[in-house]
Order: sequence, then structure tokens, then C-alpha cells
Amino acid sequence: MKILVLPNAFKGSLSAVKAVQILTRTLQKKHEVRALPVSDGGDGFIDFFKTLDPHAKTISLTAKNAFLKNQKTSFLLLSDKKTAVVETARVCGLGRAKKEELDPLGASSFGVGQVLSKAVQSGAKIIYVGLGGVACNDGGAGMSAACGAKLYDKNGEELPLGAEPLLRVKRIDLSALQKNFAGVKIYGVADVTNPLLGPKSSAKVFGPQKGASPEQVKVLDKAMGAWAKALAAAEATNPARAASTAAAGAIASGLYSCFGAQLILGADFLFQKAGLEKFFPWADIVITCEGKLDKQTFYGKAPLAVLHLAHKYKKPVLFICGKLDEKALARQKLVPQQIAVLTDFAPDETCAQLHAEKYLKQIAKNL
Repeated sequence: MKILVLPNAFKGSLSAVKAVQILTRTLQKKHEVRALPVSDGGDGFIDFFKTLDPHAKTISLTAKNAFLKNQKTSFLLLSDKKTAVVETARVCGLGRAKKEELDPLGASSFGVGQVLSKAVQSGAKIIYVGLGGVACNDGGAGMSAACGAKLYDKNGEELPLGAEPLLRVKRIDLSALQKNFAGVKIYGVADVTNPLLGPKSSAKVFGPQKGASPEQVKVLDKAMGAWAKALAAAEATNPARAASTAAAGAIASGLYSCFGAQLILGADFLFQKAGLEKFFPWADIVITCEGKLDKQTFYGKAPLAVLHLAHKYKKPVLFICGKLDEKALARQKLVPQQIAVLTDFAPDETCAQLHAEKYLKQIAKNL
């Protein structure tokens, strides 16, 4: 059997690269396999580009995580020496955060700005920013501040970092940021299509996964509304209703409005860049993976792009996930033919997450 393996990361358990290694080693004993780790802008974004450009250079640095603690992180400088790849999940990621650390109102994207600044200092003129999997929801305000933006309240006092202080934002000065990033083209590669505000806003849909209570979600939504209003007053592009501005705790909105970034849907862009579609006619079955199959999968995640291409070429799909929300499948027209859930093989959810490699291998052996 010819099997096309296109896994996304199991957030907090397995990288997409590791999933490729496990599935390839196990399946190629009986089958012909072609495999590539995929990403939609979230976890695995840099790994995806490394696969496409093996001569790309990893640049290491120290930057703030979502909770403003210094940590080692990195970005990728491609072999053309003028294109940088930044993965927000590596800087202020949710996957590395402990439950007791989560602080949705105080968490910040400041570290992403530090990485962007270092990329420009390293000679980057084009920057792809992978958006997804972060532990903050500050609209990219912290990122912008790290790059030179000034945010003031009604009294002319500079605001502290975090989402909650944005409730008081009245004026934004982008002059230094725009000077620092003059001549640099930024692409925000988003893992969702949701806008900053509205029924499917960043706070309402993604706030809870960052630890926000229902009351905190309301605060975050108001803060993002104030952020959008202040950006519009600063004559920046208003991010309120633009597609994908909710991505990565609305860091996408800061890129879009403060840096003039072009937002693109990650899965479609990356699949085209890798030329993945040409492999679908070859395959008998397609395998894709993700940590959790739920309603967010259908907002533009990489496995959804796999489902679309498999449907186009009439190929069956096996979707392997850590957890499954069956309700999310009820209203979807496009669903996988087979679903395997790690928690069905493990004694409990914690065990499935800690030993994801073992259970992924077990599922593959049964094919």
C-alpha cells in the first residue's frame, strides 16, 4: 500500500518531525511511504522550512517568554541570507507552559518583538512569522513595544505589558517601529481565519485555551476592542474585522496594523510552497495528525488542508489525534473516513500525552 504521511504537531507531546519519524519507521516495514511534517503557522513552522531548506541557519538568542521570563529560543535564516522564519510558538508558546503559569491577562508577546528585531539585525529583508500555539492574547502589543512602538493611556503614561492594560490604551506612536522596520516585508502565516473581534474573536474562541475564565474572556475581548480603536486612531490599518487577525493570541493583528504585514493562511501557503498536492494522486491512503481534533481544526488548520486535497483526489484519510471532540464533527461536511485516538489506546489522557510516541507506533503497526 502507498501511504502519504502528513502529520501536524501533537502540541505538548510530539513535534511533526518526530511524528514523521515514528510513522515512517513503523509503516515502511510493510508499505511504501512518503512523508513530510506539515504546519499551519503554529508548532512545527520552523521544522517545515528546515525540511525545505536544509542549509538554513538556526540563529539562537535569549528572549522573553509569554510570562516575561528570559529563555533560549531561535529563528531560522534561510540560505538566501535575507529571509527569516520566526515561530511564535517557540517564543511564547502554550505547549511549554505549565498550567500554574498561565496568565491570560498578563501574558505578553514582547519576546516575539525581540526575535523580529534580531532577525532584522541579522540582515533579514523578508520575514515569515508563523502564528499559532501561544500563551498570550495581547494583540501583539508587547511585540510592537519591543520593536519601538509606544502605547499611552489618557494621561500620557506608558502602559505596562500584558493584555489587561490595553483597556486603558488611548494613543499609539508607531514612528520608531516603522523606522526600525523600514524596507522589511513581513508575512504573518496564520493557522486560523478568525478576525480579531466579533462572535469568533481571538478572546472568545482561543482565550479559554490560554487559561482564561469566562470573566477574563470578556476582559480580553474589551481589551482587544480598545487596541483596535487605538490602532485606527493612529492611522494604522484597523484589524477589527480582517481575516486571520485573531491568530496567535491576536499577534496577527499587531503584525497587520503596526508592521503592515500581509496575513496569509498557513496551510494553503505552506502546502503550495512544498508542492504537496503532486503526491496525492500517488497515494492509496493519506494519514494526517494533530493533538486534538475539534472545532478549531476546521478554522484553517493544516489537517483541514490535507482533508481538502484528499477529497479532491478521492483518497481516504486516517486522522490520528491525541483527543477527539466528536461534537465538532457533527456539522462538518468534510470529515476523515477513519479516526484513531491515542486516548483510546492509553489508560488515561495524561498517559496518552506523556507516551504519545508509544501509542502512535501502536496505531501504525495495525495498518
